Amino acid sequence: MTTEGAFGLKRAPRQSRARQTVQRIVDATRELVLETGVEGVTTNRVAERAGVNIASLYQYFPNKQALLGALLQNYWNELSRHLNDLLEQVGDVSIEQSTRLWAAAAVARFRDSDGLMAELLRSQGQLASLPEGREFEHRMMDAMRRFLLRQRDRLRVADLERAIYVAFAACNAVLTRHLLE
Repeated sequence: MTTEGAFGLKRAPRQSRARQTVQRIVDATRELVLETGVEGVTTNRVAERAGVNIASLYQYFPNKQALLGALLQNYWNELSRHLNDLLEQVGDVSIEQSTRLWAAAAVARFRDSDGLMAELLRSQGQLASLPEGREFEHRMMDAMRRFLLRQRDRLRVADLERAIYVAFAACNAVLTRHLLE
């Protein structure tokens, strides 16, 4: 996991020791989410778990939402890199095949998160306003757009942007429901 470019950071850690501190804080946040759920995460508990002074935590993260945002961004960065790589590798396959591959890869990554993403999905109401979630959606739709543009001659849609949005929203809803069950 890396916290480079994390939205929630008040300031970016420049030195190695500071980057390690930030990583310990994000790791502690992850552990607490897994143990107590999102509701049980507080800045004080995270600082204690990470072994840092609360003032050090506040140097980088202004609040709980920023901690959760950094955690989400790490996950989204890894997932979007993986899915983008997959789309680049699939080559000339049908849209149906690529969609199945993409969904299967997303489900596998979700299951590999040791329950973290299930807990975060259960708390969607609290996380819906985080910029990390919106940024991830934009990146996924951009990846889908790049792939579908390569498939343009096979598509029979009048409005590609609308088709991308509808496909993404439908996949997101179905996968979220499936994964939570």
